Amino acid sequence: DEVIVTALGVKREERSLGYAVQKVSGNTLQTVKGVNVATSLTGKVSGLWIKNSTEFNEAPSLSLRGETPLLVIDGVPYGNMSLSNIPQDDIESIDVLKGPTAAALYGSRGGSGAVIVTTKRGAGSKGLTVTVNSNNMFNAGFLMLPKVQTSYSAGLGGVYDPTDYVWGAKLDIGQKAMQWNPLTKQTELTELTSRGKNNFSDFLVPGMISNNNISLSQSGENGSVRASITHIYNKGQYPNLQANALNFSLSGEMKVGDKFSLNSQIGYNRKTAPQIFGSGYSAQGYIYNILMWMGPEFDLSQYKDYWLIPNERQNWHYKAWYDNPYLMAYEKLNGIEQNKMNANITATFALFPGAKVLIRPGFDWYQNDETKRNPPNILSTRGWDAAGLYSIDKRTGYSFNGDAIVTYNRTFGALAIDALAGGTIYNWKDADLYSATRGGIVIPGFYSLNNSVERPNVSTWTNRKQVNSLYGKATLSYQNRIFLDVTGRNDWSSTMPKISRSYFYPSVGGSVVVSEFVNSLPAWLDFAKVRGSWTMSKTDLGVYATNQTYSTVTADWDNLNSAAYPTTILGGSVNPETNRTWEVGMSAYFLGKRFKFDAAYFNKYNYNIQRSASISSGSGFTTTLINIDETYVRRGVELSLDANIMKKADFQWDATANYSYNHRYFKSLDPTYSAKNAWTVADGRVDTYTGRIWVTDPQGNLVHRANGLPLASDYNYLYGYTDPKFIWGLSNNFRYKDFRIGISFDGRVGGFLNNYSS
Repeated sequence: DEVIVTALGVKREERSLGYAVQKVSGNTLQTVKGVNVATSLTGKVSGLWIKNSTEFNEAPSLSLRGETPLLVIDGVPYGNMSLSNIPQDDIESIDVLKGPTAAALYGSRGGSGAVIVTTKRGAGSKGLTVTVNSNNMFNAGFLMLPKVQTSYSAGLGGVYDPTDYVWGAKLDIGQKAMQWNPLTKQTELTELTSRGKNNFSDFLVPGMISNNNISLSQSGENGSVRASITHIYNKGQYPNLQANALNFSLSGEMKVGDKFSLNSQIGYNRKTAPQIFGSGYSAQGYIYNILMWMGPEFDLSQYKDYWLIPNERQNWHYKAWYDNPYLMAYEKLNGIEQNKMNANITATFALFPGAKVLIRPGFDWYQNDETKRNPPNILSTRGWDAAGLYSIDKRTGYSFNGDAIVTYNRTFGALAIDALAGGTIYNWKDADLYSATRGGIVIPGFYSLNNSVERPNVSTWTNRKQVNSLYGKATLSYQNRIFLDVTGRNDWSSTMPKISRSYFYPSVGGSVVVSEFVNSLPAWLDFAKVRGSWTMSKTDLGVYATNQTYSTVTADWDNLNSAAYPTTILGGSVNPETNRTWEVGMSAYFLGKRFKFDAAYFNKYNYNIQRSASISSGSGFTTTLINIDETYVRRGVELSLDANIMKKADFQWDATANYSYNHRYFKSLDPTYSAKNAWTVADGRVDTYTGRIWVTDPQGNLVHRANGLPLASDYNYLYGYTDPKFIWGLSNNFRYKDFRIGISFDGRVGGFLNNYSS
């Protein structure tokens, strides 16, 4: 009798569902709160992979059965909201609907399943309730830090030189050299020591997360109201890395007589950060700069006074391409200001016994401003920005989702019917306005577009789309033990060609409560059901896939404007990409309902793949969009076990164990358009690592053998090794002081690991 919130916000008993679902209580998400509620979902749902990032301001990404699920909040599938916009204290529950059958009524947006969030409306008891929840987490050190050599200075060939190589003079043996003194800001004869061997750990600062919420709720006989405010302070591990997020929400429900009810929710989010740079393998990456390129012969902490000439020249010993990390932290800034608002209202009116009408409009809006500023003479940003830079990127957008639904629920003896019919209008728009100084800034330290040396660069773009839909669902049940679901939905998408703009999605599913048919169940088994489903889902085209658009540039050359016509011709007869999915599963409660076990197997077949195909340039174009004959299939298994391990008067211990896997395979290949390589084969895995590896010595000469295996020297790479461990073990087989390894996975990622010393 557990109630699940399903597609369109319809509540149903779990026993009636023909597809896999898992429910997460809001209470389990509020005990320990981080920056993003998605992190708290880690491990709680089989098949849902939370890809958490350790980097600052990087939100976790969600992968459900290998794809990105739709987020639905209080029945509304917003276009711009994310889990990071929902305070954990505002969540009543989260229901994860797995696969396209569970979310079939959402059309193409629900083709990968849905995460259904239900927010709180009011306290369970009558009267006023005030709740305060404060979580504070402090960084108390690091489990592991990268280790680098501290015996040699910057330089080459055993000779000290303030350059970006670290094969210089031996340290701590009394040898002296002319070195930059950051305190006196001049060059002096100083002993070469390893005084900077702890530069990276000394540069790090203590981090913390403070998540605080206050809510007030008032409940009565005819409704309730709840107001909540949340503040999250996130301090990163690098200097000047901090963010403040504020969320305010107001929700309530009202009953007018026996026939009419009203639910509403509105929320506002604001997030600001002066600096979000600092991660990764880039010019702004602190790990990359400090560990990879800086020698240990200088003490980085002495460079906190980072100006030699304020706003014009930095206090730094190096003159080529990377900068004083403290200057990067406080002066070479990438700041954000993000604002987001969402609102919905649901009106329900009872027509006659068993029949209701539901009207639910939902709207969200956002405005994100991202600013970048570089002082003059920043080494890591050369070219146009060498004389200084200021830019602002202003992105705005909204989405509207309006539902009108009629529901009917009636029982006729042993038979029952639960049906709905309705329509949706989904409309969204995104716009961007970007502008940046050109040729540098006139007055150092003054960051404004008006301070541009030349006329500022300006660019804009706009995307908009609308999908109109009609849908219906009918659930038939017999004695509340046999259930049959049938759904259908038809979409009309503005991004599709007229000939294929209308497309239909059917689905069918069912479940049988086996335990209701067995008179003598084992004493330990309380409930058991089996289920199965089949569905079809489709994906429409991108916004400009069927519209020719010019790209224009102002003052492109010799102060003249220019425009370019696209090189891709419209795909006039292309069809939506299509998926067919079938799924079987079972669930059981046992040992006094203290344990619940659920298992599912699914198979998702993907065809009508859209691909850009080359055509003769004599047509005036180079490519066109078509459907190819290449097909895929994704197969997976999901297992979950919920356990109430211990329950006493004042103590309860619950645990959940989840296991899942899924892989994607080539089902069939297109003889013309499928890739021609060793790993693109029918029945072969798509999601596998294959690659090419090649090795050269410092002079660029090919190393002819690796790991005892011959090299295909005519192509200059090792070919056909599918085991990633081969890459990481490669260094054990070479004894060169300096060599280069080139790696390319599936032709998509390539690069050199330069100056790798074994």
